[in-house]
Amino acid sequence: MADAERQLAVEGAQRVRVAACALTAGLFFFGGQLWVAVIGAKEPTVGVLQGLYPALHGMAAAKIDPRTIHEQFLVGHQYSLIASFVISNLGALGMLVPLRYLAAAESARSPTPSKVTSYLALYGPILLAVFLPAFEISLIIGAHSYLSHSARTAAAITAATAGGLRVALQLILTVGTLSLAAAFILISLRSMRIGLLTRLMGIVGIIGGVLFLIPLTPLPVVQSLWLVFFAAMLLQFGGRPLPEAWTVLEPRPWPARERVPRQPRQPRSAPAPRGARRGGASEPAVPAPVVPSAPSPSASKKRKRRR
Repeated sequence: MADAERQLAVEGAQRVRVAACALTAGLFFFGGQLWVAVIGAKEPTVGVLQGLYPALHGMAAAKIDPRTIHEQFLVGHQYSLIASFVISNLGALGMLVPLRYLAAAESARSPTPSKVTSYLALYGPILLAVFLPAFEISLIIGAHSYLSHSARTAAAITAATAGGLRVALQLILTVGTLSLAAAFILISLRSMRIGLLTRLMGIVGIIGGVLFLIPLTPLPVVQSLWLVFFAAMLLQFGGRPLPEAWTVLEPRPWPARERVPRQPRQPRSAPAPRGARRGGASEPAVPAPVVPSAPSPSASKKRKRRR
């Protein structure tokens, strides 16, 4: 009992700091990526005809490689690119505080705690925050090396921008992205199951993790919104209480929705007669009285003649 109270007291004392880190991480990560997208929109593109120009004129390679404009763009916008990636990766580094906080809370309540989620929440943001700017800086250094020489051929640009160091940086960056995506997915799923996150928050967190792997949008809108909403939940923004699992050291899963069985379709009844009253039983139709018809005078005359 004392351990449970101590754990709840520690979580309560860290709640405001974690919410501040989550809010800052969401804003910085989105703002940095937005700045990168704005800078990238100014980059000149290489057209199809420009790329096929050497082949159309019977040349093995162009004297000036079309990718030169990309290297010139990197050098011309190097400071703004580095600054935008630093801001973005400060946001990525700040993700480890809310992710580790949520992973620790989930492990304290789960009957089958997992140590993998805590490691993913720690190393995923660190790898992304460190090696993404390093990879971008290596590309800028390669562009400087390429433009400092007189040769502008494809072999020169490949020698300046390729190399084992950049391959290693890209590989580590890929591992960091996979780790961060797995942290979002697993922590959101496990926390939703024991009641620390609502179903909506859990589903949004899982979608955010998938979008790290399959970036359907150029900006991390879903991941940033999840961090902001998580901060709002911890601060009980709008007077909304925390989920019940935060107040006790045991899982409080959300109740499953009960499915109402479908009633079998009743056969359609025959249409009511016109004389039936609305809302009441229909009265049997009374046949109209038959009035005997009087014999016509022409028929009586014919009978007299026959006699």
